[in-house]
Amino acid sequence: MTPCPAIVSDVQNLSKEIVEQFLADLISVSDNTRAAYRAGLVLAVQANLSLEEDVLQRFAQLLEKRHFAKTTRQLYLTALRRMLEWLEAKDHLPAGFNRAKALARLRIVQGKARTGYRHRQPDPDLPRIVTYYDSLPLPSPTSTTGRQRYLELLRDRAIMHTLYASAGRVSEIAALTRAQVADGRRSEILISGKGDKQRMLLLTPEAQLAIRRYCEARQDSHPGLFISHRRNAGQPLTRMSIWRIVKRAAKALGLSQKGCSPHMFRHYRATQLLNEGMPLESVQAYLGHSSPQTTRIVYAHTHTAVLRDQLATFGLSPAEAVGKRSSQQ
Repeated sequence: MTPCPAIVSDVQNLSKEIVEQFLADLISVSDNTRAAYRAGLVLAVQANLSLEEDVLQRFAQLLEKRHFAKTTRQLYLTALRRMLEWLEAKDHLPAGFNRAKALARLRIVQGKARTGYRHRQPDPDLPRIVTYYDSLPLPSPTSTTGRQRYLELLRDRAIMHTLYASAGRVSEIAALTRAQVADGRRSEILISGKGDKQRMLLLTPEAQLAIRRYCEARQDSHPGLFISHRRNAGQPLTRMSIWRIVKRAAKALGLSQKGCSPHMFRHYRATQLLNEGMPLESVQAYLGHSSPQTTRIVYAHTHTAVLRDQLATFGLSPAEAVGKRSSQQ
């Protein structure tokens, strides 16, 4: 059997080659299930479905329009969902593609939309991941292996400080170049974020210093800011690679695996800033949300800390309320 060509970049449209690679990677499925998956995915290829966040929704509508049986529709949608998961694991989904949103849109057309927004809480000790990498001793760069580890640790420190400072999406952080940050001299970085909308990433002095130290230690001309120093040396890190760097520290520190990820830095910082009293509109601009309503919905839970502070300031105890009532009579 002739091997399928390797995927070398983000996938924009489904193809038979990609389908065959996905099916070849599947294990513990019967031949009948594999054949059914192939039939469904080939149908999606023939429909020329582009990989946008409504792809599952459009596929579901196509299947219903063609009057497939309910069980067949469910099986074909499962095949596409699993292939999206496979593409995400290989970091080949288009930049900015959010698989959770794709699933949410499918639930809406199937009448299974959840009520409200289910917010996953960051681990309250998430900042310890930043200090964890800061505390690791730098290895000696005298040997080839030592130099690789030396550069990797400086890089990982810079990544953690950048995630914390900017609350950027992991795809935005992975795509940064040395020119954009001026090797750490620039505190405001103009990027094209989600939906190709331009916005600013803001860096703290600590993040700038970490980036500067990393760039000064590098002796290469690769344009990417956060790059590999081993396999595929010089290539920008993938989103999955940055995810692993965060998870490695979380495991070492005994933190919640579900509450620690690159995206959790974004949630943590937004919650922190809102709880400290930063206006909603400012947090919206910081996160790059197109509407303050998005920020309000996602971070509605953060008002608890502000309310507690206001209750402590303005609230009266029962005794104080009785005393005030007596003084007014």
